[in-house]
Amino acid sequence: MKNAKNINLAKHVRRLGIVFRDMLEKISSMGRDETVRLCEETFEKLSMEPPVLKLNCEKLLVIGDLHGDLESCVNALRLAKLGEAKAVFLGDYVDRGPHQDSVINLLLQMKNDNPDEIFLLRGNHETPSMNFSYGFLNLLVRKFGKDYGKVYEAYLRVFSEMPLAGIVNERVMLVHGGLAKGLERIEELEKAGKGGFEPEDKKVFETLWNDPSEDVEDFSPNPRGPGIHCFGGKALERFLKNNNLRMMVRSHEPVLQGYRILFNGLLITIFSCRFYGVKPTALELNKEKYLFKSLE
Repeated sequence: MKNAKNINLAKHVRRLGIVFRDMLEKISSMGRDETVRLCEETFEKLSMEPPVLKLNCEKLLVIGDLHGDLESCVNALRLAKLGEAKAVFLGDYVDRGPHQDSVINLLLQMKNDNPDEIFLLRGNHETPSMNFSYGFLNLLVRKFGKDYGKVYEAYLRVFSEMPLAGIVNERVMLVHGGLAKGLERIEELEKAGKGGFEPEDKKVFETLWNDPSEDVEDFSPNPRGPGIHCFGGKALERFLKNNNLRMMVRSHEPVLQGYRILFNGLLITIFSCRFYGVKPTALELNKEKYLFKSLE
């Protein structure tokens, strides 16, 4: 299995060209100590970031769920043109896809090399409960054998320090899931902290898990499970108005075209993983204008 994966990764490297070739080859062969060191270095950088990022920039690329989609990940980094724009990834880097470790390691390395241009928000799959059921933990067991525990704990420390949200130019809010029930002010999310290994704070948990729905006005139970809600246009409009924001951008749900606009433009869902039969897409924000970018 390991050899087959390396062959598959090599095909990606050739197709994606020389720009990231050396880095991809390096991260594909990282052992236990190198992986732990990468996580520790990234942990230090993330620990200096607040739960809610405040980003001021002319141009920003927003990338949704990746779930081990290395091709979308590299294509997004190419599109971002670091130095000219910043890039914010909305979480769910691991679980499900074929190159989970390569995706997360590439992004951690890029964060280390470009701490003021690459930003990694937390998704609901950056948690032990999801990793246990959807593949990332099993991948580490296969890759590192009896040493997997030390590596996984290093990843969990990184996940626990990822910011929950970003505010772009004081007008656009970026999150993985959506609006938490009972959240009125951004400052409440800032005070809640980042949530630890397995977020228990209600506002933190729902920020990672909630979904929009045009079938409700305020909030309703979500079929995903207990404690998770769907939020409607009325609830979002009230929150945006209270915080002088124009719109929310989130991921978390596969959408066929790679994006979906809801609530008369108050919310955009963006999805960047091709493994759901989705056209992988990123969102370019240029001041208050936006443009959808293909990651195919």
